Amino acid sequence: MQMLVFITKQTECINPILADLLNRNISGATVIDCEGMLKAINESSIDPPPVFGSLRHFINPGQETVKMLMIIPRDDERLALVKQIIHEHAGRLDRPNTGIMFEIPVMNVEGVSKKS
Repeated sequence: MQMLVFITKQTECINPILADLLNRNISGATVIDCEGMLKAINESSIDPPPVFGSLRHFINPGQETVKMLMIIPRDDERLALVKQIIHEHAGRLDRPNTGIMFEIPVMNVEGVSKKS
């Protein structure tokens, strides 16, 4: 089993991804609001290292929260379909600031429905 993680600043693509997953009978995704390292350091009260201080003017303090989608599809076929759906809605991930997607091996799962 694999857990698929997709992190993106394109928050507008998350709901269409979730709707498409449900339309294809894939459930069990979790979405978490998160933020990147530079934004977190920029907002902290601790003085950042000098390199981060010089990057502050590139950071948009009003930037929306980043979204992280996590899902453990039940088989490789569904995993491929989830990746396809993400690409359909998020576009090519090789462009800057579009997102990152990766898989993590899962050794054991409890509390996950057999339907997803």
